[in-house]
Amino acid sequence: MVGRFSRFPRRELRDERLPLSDECIHGFDDGLCAICFPPKEPEPAPTAAAARAPRARTTAGAGPGTARPSAPRARAATARARKLGAPVDVRGTRVYHVTHVDNLGRILGAGALLADQGDPGANPAVDLAAPALREYRRMTPAPGGHGVLADYVPFFLGVDAPIWEALRSGTPDPRLADDAVARPAADHVILVSSVAAALGARTETPGDIIATDSDAAAGVALAASTWPEVERMLVRLTRVDEGAGLRQGEVHVRATVPLERFALIAVGNDRVRDRVRQALSAVGATTRVAVYPPWFQAPETE
Repeated sequence: MVGRFSRFPRRELRDERLPLSDECIHGFDDGLCAICFPPKEPEPAPTAAAARAPRARTTAGAGPGTARPSAPRARAATARARKLGAPVDVRGTRVYHVTHVDNLGRILGAGALLADQGDPGANPAVDLAAPALREYRRMTPAPGGHGVLADYVPFFLGVDAPIWEALRSGTPDPRLADDAVARPAADHVILVSSVAAALGARTETPGDIIATDSDAAAGVALAASTWPEVERMLVRLTRVDEGAGLRQGEVHVRATVPLERFALIAVGNDRVRDRVRQALSAVGATTRVAVYPPWFQAPETE
């Protein structure tokens, strides 16, 4: 997420670029990304025509009381199947944290993304958040009463999140520092993980993870702070307008997310890629780096 704040053996990418014709554009192997390789939809329930199709007769169990599905009931079953759609892999839902490349040194030095509250190591070298917003997060209770928002590491659930689109297009936003939109979008990096990897085994304690359907600092309409509630929230956001609900949603993980929990660092050009690889090598980290310019380009306007 913007300076503050959605499965995985891998093979190497040639020149570490995204996409390639036979690669997932999100940096994962074929078949392991639910976006590029969605699971097969469940077989639809029998239709009315199928219900009327002749069936082989048997002597055992057949009789006047044998029930046959009615056409309206078959149509209703088909409609329910289509409405439910394919199962949602909540744990595999991708999550994204956006920060300026100048902040990567402190992240690597700590070996993790750190929550802002009470940890000087979390202070970014380049702060993308407006001072008023950062102070507000340090005082605002987190959903469910689990500390304050600044106790959490925030993530987007999509690379088309509104505040990231504002940065990419250079559009002023009250949540952003005055000079944030003046910098090139390609001077940022996107750390990519999944809900399961970012959270680890912490699913038992309420408040270890929080999911919201919009910006948590703006007063959200809905929030979840226990794992069953978080699962339901992410399923709902995934199914709203075929995933459009994820654009506004956020996930917040308490305290810290270790660097090894990130499967990929996405960058916008070769220059930043080389800089990130050099920084990773200096600390012995092996996180994959991939160049994918579309994530850093200004969104198209109608």
